[in-house]
Amino acid sequence: MAWRSVPEAGTIFGIRAVAGTYRLFGRTMAGALLWCIAWYFTLFGKTQRRAARDYFKRAGIDPRLGNVHALIWRFARVGLDRLLFLLGDIKGLTFEHFGHDDLVAAVNAKKGALLIGSHLGSFEAMRTLAEKYDVPLLVIADFANAQKVNSILQQLAGNVKFRLLELKQDDPLSMLQVKEAIDRGELVAMLGDRRTDREGRDVTVPFLGGQAKFPSGPYVLAHVLQCPVYFVAGIYDAPSKYELHCVPLSARIELPRKGRNEAVEREAVRYVQKLEEFTRRAPFNWFNFFPFWVDS
Repeated sequence: MAWRSVPEAGTIFGIRAVAGTYRLFGRTMAGALLWCIAWYFTLFGKTQRRAARDYFKRAGIDPRLGNVHALIWRFARVGLDRLLFLLGDIKGLTFEHFGHDDLVAAVNAKKGALLIGSHLGSFEAMRTLAEKYDVPLLVIADFANAQKVNSILQQLAGNVKFRLLELKQDDPLSMLQVKEAIDRGELVAMLGDRRTDREGRDVTVPFLGGQAKFPSGPYVLAHVLQCPVYFVAGIYDAPSKYELHCVPLSARIELPRKGRNEAVEREAVRYVQKLEEFTRRAPFNWFNFFPFWVDS
C-alpha cells in the first residue's frame, strides 16, 4: 500500500524533544523547534516533498519549496496539538463549531452516529466535540504505520483512557463492539481517505481533477450500523484556532445486493465531494504525504 510504505516521519527521540520543549517553554517555543524540523523534512524527505508538490499542482498552488515547508510545518503543529488533546491541555486553543445542530439532537436522543473524517486538519480535534456534549467517542483507527508515534504519545499522556479500536476485516467481535457503541447512543469516528489497495475494498472516484482510490469500508460499516453518517473536519487556523465542521452525509446508508458496487461508489463520491470542498477552502490543511492519485 502506498501510504503504508512511507516510513514514520519521526523518532521517539524527536517526539520526546518536542514534548519536553513544550513542557518547559510552552507551545510557541515548541512550534519554533518544529519549524526547524519541518525544514529538515522539506529538504531531505524526498517522498514527502514530491507528494506535497503533486498535491499543490492539482490544487492550483505554487509548488515552490517555501510552500512545501509551510505545509509540513503546519502538519507538525497539528501533530503537537494532538498531544495536547490527549493530555487534555487545551487552554491555549480556541474552537469554533459549525453545523452541529443535527448531531447534537441525535446525541440528546441517545442515538448513535458515524463520523467520517480525513487527514485534512486534525482528526483528534474532534475529540473536543465528544467532551463538549459529554458523549462517549469510539475511534476506529489503523495505526500500523505510526506505531512509534502512538506508543510514545500514550506514554506521555499518562492516565488518559483511549477508546481506540482497530476494526479488522472479517472480525465479527470488533464489528459487534462498534454496533454496541452505536446502540448505546455513542459516536463512532473513522477516517475515510486512506485506501487499502485490496481487491474489492477500494473505489476510484474523481478528486481535485484526478482519479484517486478511497476505501469502501466506511460505507459498508454505515450500512451495517444503520445510523446517521456525518462528514467531519477539524480545520487548523494558525496559530491556535480550530474550526470543527460537521456536515450530514446520509440519514442512513443502504447498499442493496443488486447494484451494491454502484451504491458504494455513490456514497464515496458524496464524501469525496465534501472533502474536496473543504480541501480547497483550507489547502494547507492537507496532510497526505504519499502518492495519493492513481496517476501519481
